Amino acid sequence: MPYKLISLVFLLFISIINNTYSENEFLFPVKKPSIFKKIESKITVKENKNLPQRKPTTQNKIVEEKISIQDTKTEKKVITSLKEIKVGNISFLLPQKKPVTYKISSKDIEKSSILNDKDFARAKEVIKFINAKKWNSALKSTKKIKNIEFRNLVTWMYLKTTGNSATFNDYKNFIEQHGNYPRINRIKYLAEQKIYLKNSSPTSVINWFQKNPPLGGIGKIKLAEAYLEQGKTDKVKKLIKEGWSTAVISKNDLGYYRAKFKKFITSDDHINRADFLAWERKYWDLKRMLRYLPKDERALYNARQILMSNSYGVDSAITKVPAHLKNDPGLAYDRLRWRNRRGRLEGSLEILYKNSIRTSSQMVRPDKWWEQRKSVARTLIYKKRYKTAYKIASEHSMSSGPSFAEAEWLSGWIALSFLNSPEYAINHFENFYNNVGYPISLARGAYWLGITYKTLSNSELSNKYFNEGAKFPMTYYGQLSFNEIKPGENFELIDQSFFDKDYEKEFKKNKLVNHVILLKELNATKYSKDILKHLATLNVEKGSEVLAAKLSTAVERYDFAIQISKLAPYEKRFFNKYNYPTISTPKIINKKQMPNPEVILAIIRQESEFDRKANSWAGARGMMQLMKPTAKLVAKQAKLPYSISGLTRDPEYNIKLGSYYFNSLIENYNGVYPFAIAAYNAGPNRVKTWRKVNGDPSKGQLSYVNWIELIRFKETRNYVQRVLENINTYKYILNKEPVKIDSFFN
Repeated sequence: MPYKLISLVFLLFISIINNTYSENEFLFPVKKPSIFKKIESKITVKENKNLPQRKPTTQNKIVEEKISIQDTKTEKKVITSLKEIKVGNISFLLPQKKPVTYKISSKDIEKSSILNDKDFARAKEVIKFINAKKWNSALKSTKKIKNIEFRNLVTWMYLKTTGNSATFNDYKNFIEQHGNYPRINRIKYLAEQKIYLKNSSPTSVINWFQKNPPLGGIGKIKLAEAYLEQGKTDKVKKLIKEGWSTAVISKNDLGYYRAKFKKFITSDDHINRADFLAWERKYWDLKRMLRYLPKDERALYNARQILMSNSYGVDSAITKVPAHLKNDPGLAYDRLRWRNRRGRLEGSLEILYKNSIRTSSQMVRPDKWWEQRKSVARTLIYKKRYKTAYKIASEHSMSSGPSFAEAEWLSGWIALSFLNSPEYAINHFENFYNNVGYPISLARGAYWLGITYKTLSNSELSNKYFNEGAKFPMTYYGQLSFNEIKPGENFELIDQSFFDKDYEKEFKKNKLVNHVILLKELNATKYSKDILKHLATLNVEKGSEVLAAKLSTAVERYDFAIQISKLAPYEKRFFNKYNYPTISTPKIINKKQMPNPEVILAIIRQESEFDRKANSWAGARGMMQLMKPTAKLVAKQAKLPYSISGLTRDPEYNIKLGSYYFNSLIENYNGVYPFAIAAYNAGPNRVKTWRKVNGDPSKGQLSYVNWIELIRFKETRNYVQRVLENINTYKYILNKEPVKIDSFFN
């Protein structure tokens, strides 16, 4: 039988098995096809040949209470000396009549402002080795360099890496001499893993931990080992109990430490370790632990390990779990997750109903439970089973924390928007509002409280909360709140990028600033992010975050400047010079009018944070994060040449293609921004589905606000909201004066 036919028969067999067997016999988990490889050639609206169908990338993911910082690629724009570093290549100064396109030099720097010629040439060689992850060669070449600061920089970069060959003494010496370096706690954590009594005396280890308390479970085990050598068993017992459950231990070390501390590690300690590993989904480590567990617990954690690893014989393993452990919350959670991931809604509800009776004190890992509960609740909303969705969302058994706040918001939203129960919604929205602290969430809570009181015709309280929301004018819900109380009035933002002039002199003397400049000269700015973020925290009261953002801009890492600005205290967050860079956008391409600059800039800021070399793991490239097939199709339609390298080498080229592509989306959706923005992020097929399943706000079937909140992917929901808020902020910046938010969604 031909090979291809055999393969097809085998795949058909797998498919039949997976669709036939229940929870007990998920033999061969079939990998879902990658949606990133699809490029849609036709959809029902006009001019759609260039529209990709893709799931949002994690690069665009913004969590409600935390701003995730993406890893970025290196810039190759260069300078010839520190004096030539200028901000003017991108227009950050307000006012400006037009955004200024920044230019990129293709020439390497021949002279450094910090290193002599010999050291600079060798430093370039070192960076090449580091880029290739050839650390032994990099360290060898570094020894030839006389500049001690560069050698410290390379050592710091090396010690941050995992799996290196540095000794504990290497770590110890660096930490003692350079304790003020960025990410020093990570270096201390890695140092703990390098401690071996064959190379260090028990006294030296104890002295180390007295100055640097253990940061991880392995550190506590190493300290316990040192005390054991000195016969201080009372201290060993406490440390080993604390460290054993959470330590990251290799297979060989597991056996070694178990034998070493056999007198101190009890069955309960093994059970606690197994439970930790199970909740952290470290199923290979959990599998290694099974042999050390009592018989009953071995059956329990074997079932959990099989569930989380999609292995054969799920029901058989569950059947072997003793009756007194059948209701273990961890086992229930793993069964829920297993069913939910396979779309088994009724089976998921069965488990949730059984576990809804747990009180807050009885809950184990409520954050984990909430993620599954939230997923089921949203599925029920999409199926229009609103009462059940409310029951699942509201019976979360939590009383505090980020998951509690999110659960309360979702419960309030369901009650107000789908059950017409504003009285119920108020309590939930108040719980949300009183348990968050970030501007995005505060504005969100205030807006929904305002809308709820407006529904109840309580203008006094609705205006009160809309005014509270409007205090955060750079946020999506802050701008919506502003429109509720001041429709048609001017929207204004005040730049607060101030810093102490005397402190600036002190800031510039910091050796870490020289590291940033040198990395720029070496074409290695991607290694400067940790340094810049550290510099931002040194003296916030005197404006260290502003100066760090300014330095990021000077070395042409506009993405790092944006990230620092986002992390700054909100009262100083509107650094329009650094947080909202501008760049020229095309007006006309192939005789077509392109979107307004504020729209394109808003997308660029969200997609790549103005990193021209940005590459997502899915293959999206450049400032506007274009997939290669999409770029090729758009180039053809726009009558532009197609260049893969140009997507990251030439920002102007990337922006032209991205602008033309987004313009086609706007045309396809008759100027409705939420549809176009969601399609840019998640693909037009999904937007088509969401309009069909959730309703179409352009036809008055529901509000745009609710349509956006109904978007299936959290990444895309947040993406659409962030781009919309960016549009209005950029509109203000580009107009150099207060503006009206006259059309929020169109």
